[in-house]
Amino acid sequence: MSKLANFVGFQACWFACVLGAARGMEWLGPLSTSLFLGWALLRSHNAARELVSLALVAVLGTLVDSLQLHMGWLKYAGTPLAGVLAPAWIVALWIVFAMTFDSSLAWLARRRAWFAIFGAVGAPCSYWGGARLGAVSFGEPLWPSILGISACWGAALPLASWLVERVRSATDEREGASAS
Repeated sequence: MSKLANFVGFQACWFACVLGAARGMEWLGPLSTSLFLGWALLRSHNAARELVSLALVAVLGTLVDSLQLHMGWLKYAGTPLAGVLAPAWIVALWIVFAMTFDSSLAWLARRRAWFAIFGAVGAPCSYWGGARLGAVSFGEPLWPSILGISACWGAALPLASWLVERVRSATDEREGASAS
């Protein structure tokens, strides 16, 4: 998939997730992400590898956003998964975000220190945008919440990038061994 298509797809899914949650249509984000993911997988050279990578990032992201919820740093619009985890639209956001690692964010994903900085700065900004649209609200006092979110994302993005890279290199090694 082209970097432009990846970027536009991510942005469309981000707005579907956030605005859907803010307007009481929390199904809209997971639906749009599923459609975008399906389209991307049809174009993928290794759909199974992509699904494993995205599932790992989705689990990591669910844990990160659930931690932020339980720490009181964020409150999400929508229904928590299993009553305690971040809502499905947040999980969908992690999946669609992970889809950018090899495309529109490929230049950054392998530079883990820069990816940590990107997460530490970009995540609070993204949540701020989500808050302005009504999908999330920050815990009080504000600055400890923002610093907690920043720390979580600063650690989570390099870890997510590493997980994706490990899955891909393991798959490449297996494919290389079977071709020999």
